[in-house]
Amino acid sequence: MADAAAPMSDRQARYMPIADYALIGDTHAAALIARDGAIDWLCLPDMPDDSIFAELLDRERGGCFFAGSAQGARSTRRYLPHSPVLETTHETADGILRITDFMPIPRDGKQRHVAAARRLIRLVEAVEGQPELAVRFAPRPQYGEVLPRLRQRGRGVWTMSDGRDFLALHSDLPLERSAHGTLTARTRLTKGERRTLAMSFCRSDIGVLVPLQGCRGELDSTLGWWQDFCAACTHDGPFQAEVLRSFITLRLLTFSQSGAVLAAPTTSLPEAVGGTRNWDYRYCWLRDASFIMGSFLDLGYEEEGEAFFRWLIHATQLTAPRLDVLYDVFGHTMVPERTRHALEGWRGSAPVRTGNGAQGQLQLDVYGEMVNSALLYARAGGTLDFAQRRRLREFADIVCQSWTLPDNGMWEMRNGRRHHTYSKAMCWAALDSVLQLCEMGHLRLDTDRLSRERDAIRASILAQGVNRKAGTLTGAYGHDYMDASLLLLPRMGLIAPDDPLMVATFDRIERDLGHGAQIRRYPDGLDGFTSTEGTFTACGFWAADYLARRGDTDAARARIAELLQNANDLGLMSEETDPETGEMLGNFPQAFSHAGLIRAASSLGRQEQGETPKEKL
Repeated sequence: MADAAAPMSDRQARYMPIADYALIGDTHAAALIARDGAIDWLCLPDMPDDSIFAELLDRERGGCFFAGSAQGARSTRRYLPHSPVLETTHETADGILRITDFMPIPRDGKQRHVAAARRLIRLVEAVEGQPELAVRFAPRPQYGEVLPRLRQRGRGVWTMSDGRDFLALHSDLPLERSAHGTLTARTRLTKGERRTLAMSFCRSDIGVLVPLQGCRGELDSTLGWWQDFCAACTHDGPFQAEVLRSFITLRLLTFSQSGAVLAAPTTSLPEAVGGTRNWDYRYCWLRDASFIMGSFLDLGYEEEGEAFFRWLIHATQLTAPRLDVLYDVFGHTMVPERTRHALEGWRGSAPVRTGNGAQGQLQLDVYGEMVNSALLYARAGGTLDFAQRRRLREFADIVCQSWTLPDNGMWEMRNGRRHHTYSKAMCWAALDSVLQLCEMGHLRLDTDRLSRERDAIRASILAQGVNRKAGTLTGAYGHDYMDASLLLLPRMGLIAPDDPLMVATFDRIERDLGHGAQIRRYPDGLDGFTSTEGTFTACGFWAADYLARRGDTDAARARIAELLQNANDLGLMSEETDPETGEMLGNFPQAFSHAGLIRAASSLGRQEQGETPKEKL
């Protein structure tokens, strides 16, 4: 791998920094928009589908939809209050251009969930002077493998269709075909002049064009929907604005048709520039389940929490009682990993992958995530039906039978299985949560047997997952390395946060894996890759959560504040950060990172209000 701090090559320099992107969406599809006004990533009809624009991963062949200043500009941007509606202002020598980007949602929330119909609207306005607008519309379907044929269908309407998918661009701008598969426009606007670009997509359905005159009304409706949604947030503790922005981001990554929450809307943004840790994150990881569930419930969103829990139970029924590592938004697990050779990757970081080979791994921690989610759901007032109770009983049986096995661990190690301490701890948490559900009256099981098995797991961890000489926990039995997942053991209740063993473990994690407030997942080389990955954003928030639970509220607050310095100007966070340059790495924005902030801020708020967060999860 090239040194991350080395000067970029000319090819690398053509790519926008990950932090330059904004996210918009309609809770089905999502687009990444660069600071200059280029939509460089959009998959349709849904986030896990094939790309229409993918210049994020190849500046030549990926395709984009640019609308911005025709000349050099000073560009600033913001989200309109309590929404993911993006407003970008381009100041030039000739005037000021403002573009508002959004994907419509009716205020009553009624959407066409079955038919895959999606829309994206770009509203253009000359605010001052006579700014010159440039447009480039260059769809390149199927990850740049298709050069489409665009046809004019009347004044201001251009379409492409392959018999299944229909895409249309409707505009009051004089668009011209500048090359095969590309439309362009360049026009000077006067102060107060407005223009509209509306893109529509549907699959296996009749294409419908909505009149351009109604697009500004759709903006008001969309803003109303999001503002109504945000008004239900109950968080009044630390970092309110940042927590709400993180929750809006989580909602954008929540697939409304099923309730599933995607890890990220992107694929193959690298964990190391020039390396090969490039994975497709447009799936739902059970590893994230209780973090996502807890984020919903921390902020008072019981309805979203219930939808997510019901999706967890429904999605896993095809493999039940066995759990796979990841599922697509409809609960399918057959997501074979393949390389997309048409795209060179962000800054040349090949390969570009779709699908994910981790779905064939054994990760025992996922059973703990599922049962913990059920406990959180029940604590929030949810009731368990017969099928859900049966599933939880089956999970408890599998944990009792399997906790002694080695696994791939929560970090999806592809170089063999180990007895990961965190995996054992999550098996402990699964049984402890089942026992709590029994105490609450939701389950009727042999509690004596479950208690014996739970206690045996804890005894195993304290006997085999500890470095006696150092006085710390270790990442895996028989190994002496630190793993940031150990920071979560106090949250699940396995060990008290002020236990000397946990205090020493935290200090060693800081020493071995820490970079300021940021923390890496594990040491270099542990996963079999030669490249050095960045710090993992969520792990820094786990450290803050741990400090809050230990009562070190000043240190927890300071760490969260420092971690938020790594968010971009819109409050979005990536999977990882280069510890030397501070540059974002990995898929973006990352649900795990935003859930980490929400949970850490919630723990800190409870501690500062005198509600010591002793209750696990």
